[in-house]
Amino acid sequence: MMKWLIVLFTNLWRFWQNSWRSLRRRRVDYVYLELRGSLPEFADEPPWWQRWLVGARQPASLMGLRRQFQRIVDDPHVQGVILVMRDFTPGWATIESLRDELHALRIRDRRVVAYLVHGDTRSYVAACAADMVLMPPTAYLYLLGIRVEVRFLRDALAMLGLEAEVTAVSPYKAGGDLFARSEMSPEHREQLERLIDQRFESIITTIVADRRLTSAQVRTLIDEAPYLAPAAHAAGLIDGVCYEDELEAYLCQTMLRQFNTVARKLIIQEWQQARHALRVPYCRRQHRYVAVVSIEGAIMSGVSRTLPLPLPIIGGAQAGSDSIIQALRRVERDQRIAALVLHVDSPGGDSFASDLIWREVVRVRQHKPVVVSMGDVAASGGYYVAAGANAIVAQPATITGSIGVYALRPVASTLLQRMGVNTTVLTRGARTGLLSATEPPSDDEREVLRQTVNTTYAEFKQRVSSGRGLAEEALEPVAGGRVWNGRDAQRLGLIDELGGLPVAISRAQQLAQLPIDARSPVVRITPGKQRERLLPHPFPNKAPAVIDDLLAEITRPRLLAALPWILHE
Repeated sequence: MMKWLIVLFTNLWRFWQNSWRSLRRRRVDYVYLELRGSLPEFADEPPWWQRWLVGARQPASLMGLRRQFQRIVDDPHVQGVILVMRDFTPGWATIESLRDELHALRIRDRRVVAYLVHGDTRSYVAACAADMVLMPPTAYLYLLGIRVEVRFLRDALAMLGLEAEVTAVSPYKAGGDLFARSEMSPEHREQLERLIDQRFESIITTIVADRRLTSAQVRTLIDEAPYLAPAAHAAGLIDGVCYEDELEAYLCQTMLRQFNTVARKLIIQEWQQARHALRVPYCRRQHRYVAVVSIEGAIMSGVSRTLPLPLPIIGGAQAGSDSIIQALRRVERDQRIAALVLHVDSPGGDSFASDLIWREVVRVRQHKPVVVSMGDVAASGGYYVAAGANAIVAQPATITGSIGVYALRPVASTLLQRMGVNTTVLTRGARTGLLSATEPPSDDEREVLRQTVNTTYAEFKQRVSSGRGLAEEALEPVAGGRVWNGRDAQRLGLIDELGGLPVAISRAQQLAQLPIDARSPVVRITPGKQRERLLPHPFPNKAPAVIDDLLAEITRPRLLAALPWILHE
């Protein structure tokens, strides 16, 4: 009863707001939105003191854009949006999700204008989904195609006196090659060439469809890039050239030419101003919700944190198994949550931590449906945690698969000798040096590591086989560390459906027998901010403060289910 009254009074207040705004006749023709950075699926709001002291704003995110677009569609006076892309560096699956949202906006008769301040291949492909693409006259369009750089550290480590013993399930599981090889293996090259070819063809197909050019023209334009904005306009790659302060006049002239309407002053407002003039959506009371839990970054044991070192695989954002498990257990116990969408944007990481998260996903699935929404990459350990879900949704450009394991064992004996560090070892037990970094492993220890890798790999395949309903003999040709894009993964049975987070939410609503409604609110579970502690460990979202913790994290041997690279241009 109390919740119903809250919804009633909230809607009465919003009805008064909308009526007052209609009476004041405050009009917004175009809403100005700026896109920077990687455009993650979710973005946390800055702390109150940052908002109050320095005016910090919540970074742009796909979920935030969807809500803004809904407000724009709900207001009949708004003609469209101007998306200013400045230092815009999204992943390829994120670009496909953004293009989906722009197409949906255009279907609802809202005009989309993309203004490229800095144009590279990725931002240009995203901008092609707009009705009109504009650039400043002195800007360059760097439509250069696809480039992947894979660096190998074996020789650099040798100069320091370090080695890496790597044991992998197959040559296709190339994560350890970063440390153990000086150049790319044939198997590594084979799958990278395949992914690059697919990505490049997708870029060409997209530009051909959006810009009405032929495939041969687009290939030639890419080979002859970059272009100054007027040259890009002459080639048909963009629609016009103007400075940002000339946008209003340019749009007025365009309306006059295309629609023969009387030119008038257009009102263009940035979102923070425009939102005060747009209609406010009404609340709807819900009894049961879809929850979203995010797994972003390398999967590691412990709490979610950011490791402040630029290290391969383990550096940067880390999705801690303890934090993710806490969130999943909250979902399991909350009776208001009818279904879970697990958003995975991770190249994998620690195989043991991945298995612990997988177990919690299976536990949740016993009580309520679980749907996985894959981001730019959900491979190796990122696929491991997804294998226990009812359904998996990914974009065509998502990098996934990489079903495999490798062991990474550092060897620092030469480094210690160069530093003048003498080590005396006392042992009781034949294999006490199995995980030691002070000396190379013996033949017996290498065999133990291989057995451990093969056992973990067999468990990984069993998780996928039972979760996806694939016979092991059918799974092996697509496993062994092989990497696939989303479209191939769907063909091979590794995922169920192509699409972004909204498609995954709709699937979860369907499985939970909830009304399929894109406007239904979802509950985002962020374990680091919850008061209730379902596990006895604290879950601060911060990096370890002690240097010993960092050194232990870097040097400890580990079993990894991780992807060594992500495709960029």
